[in-house]
Amino acid sequence: MELRISKEELIRALSRVQGIVEKRSTNPIIANVLLEVDDAGLRVSATDTEVSFVGRHSGSVEVSRNGSITLGARQLYEIARLVPTDSVSMSLDEGSTQVEIRSGKAHFKVPGLAAADFPPIPDPEDGAGFEITTGALKALVEKVLFSISSDDTRTGLNGAHVEVAEGEDGKGNLLRFVATDGHRLSLCGRPYQGEYSAPRSVLLPKKGLSELRKLCEKPDDVWSVSITDTTATFKQGAIAFSMRLLEGEFPDFRQVIPPSWQRRILLQRSDLVDALRRVSILSSEKSHPVRFKIADSTLTITARQQEAGEAKEELEAQVDGPDIEVGFNAKYFLDALGALETDTIAVEIGDSLSPCLVRPGDGEEDELYVIMPMRLE
Repeated sequence: MELRISKEELIRALSRVQGIVEKRSTNPIIANVLLEVDDAGLRVSATDTEVSFVGRHSGSVEVSRNGSITLGARQLYEIARLVPTDSVSMSLDEGSTQVEIRSGKAHFKVPGLAAADFPPIPDPEDGAGFEITTGALKALVEKVLFSISSDDTRTGLNGAHVEVAEGEDGKGNLLRFVATDGHRLSLCGRPYQGEYSAPRSVLLPKKGLSELRKLCEKPDDVWSVSITDTTATFKQGAIAFSMRLLEGEFPDFRQVIPPSWQRRILLQRSDLVDALRRVSILSSEKSHPVRFKIADSTLTITARQQEAGEAKEELEAQVDGPDIEVGFNAKYFLDALGALETDTIAVEIGDSLSPCLVRPGDGEEDELYVIMPMRLE
């Protein structure tokens, strides 16, 4: 194996896999990245056996001899970042597992592991496929990721549920992601093209979605998505990314979405974000409790700690419905508000014990956030 590649291209290839490779594992090879060199260029693969990535690189690559090897992903990335010139040469003698890396006057000899021992990567050609833009895919991931539970004992909540919904006013079908940790819920739908029929209930893992988000770069690019009984694969250009579907049953989330409201507040999203950030400084760091008091076209937010003191801020709002006081976790509200993009948001509340609904003020997007109330003393 022998090739020359630009420093920039090598860094780009290796940066994409740093979050995928397992750094602590009984199987050392999954801390490595698989490098395969052929006449088409360099193919870079990484997997932790649950999440996998394959990237093709032909530009800025000169191949002198084909071959393959696996090298430590983190170590190779650090070498690529720090080499002194704009190009890097890599060579591997036949029968050897030690790669020589040269850049200017810098010279490294790095031991690797045989490519034949690298775990297999799922075939991206299997499964029914559909297409979705990068912008839509990134929105789906970012708007639900923070609501996925990190509690490993609740397997049905450890991923994002995927389903198809009918768009309103003849806008076509929507791909919808839903996630909940039992305290809050996020739902987002975006349009897609093609036919999608899930082979079973689809639950995408949190790590896979986190890594997929990093690959969503140009908003107008189009991804091909295929889903089998066990795997979801996302392809765009020269890269393919796959994740193993989670086992577990996602709960009937529609049961926690309030069907109606008794109070509805319209206000500026940025005003509410700023007020919550200021007031929550004096809330408990564990549960971030704040009190919402709605009365006379005003939302008053307060927080109190016996040792830290008290904070209060009033916001003008368009209020429809009777007065109410209710407690919430300020962080949950800030996460939802950070995902929303409209200037005006709607907060819909039943009573002090009912879930609260936060959604875009114009009501056009298929997007909503449910936040459970807190009991405050």
